[in-house]
Amino acid sequence: MNDIDEQIRNALDAEDRKAIDEIDDGAGLFEMISLTFKGKQAWMTYYMYFLGFAVFTSLVYFVIQYLGTSDIKTSLNWALLIIGCMFVITMVKILGWQQIQKMELMREIKRLEMRIMLVADKGKTEK
Repeated sequence: MNDIDEQIRNALDAEDRKAIDEIDDGAGLFEMISLTFKGKQAWMTYYMYFLGFAVFTSLVYFVIQYLGTSDIKTSLNWALLIIGCMFVITMVKILGWQQIQKMELMREIKRLEMRIMLVADKGKTEK
């Protein structure tokens, strides 16, 4: 924490400090994941998890088929399907982390807005 944060905290009364402390509590990974299931783009999160589950089950099936083949040509076909499934799972994971990062950024913006409101409100009451 830097000097300006300490000066702001010292200028605030106990109620305002409590509000800022509640805002400063960082969210954990599972809380951030749960935040992606709320809001306007929750459908995208549901879709990504459904797609990820479907592709993973397909991947398991393809691996079982790959391990059960003795022909080189057939095993290469199953291997290509396995690689394709892994690519889709990777893309789903990347999109999922982008959603989580977006939610974290929105949370930080709200924290900054709250701090600005508290400081501006404190400045109005002192005048």
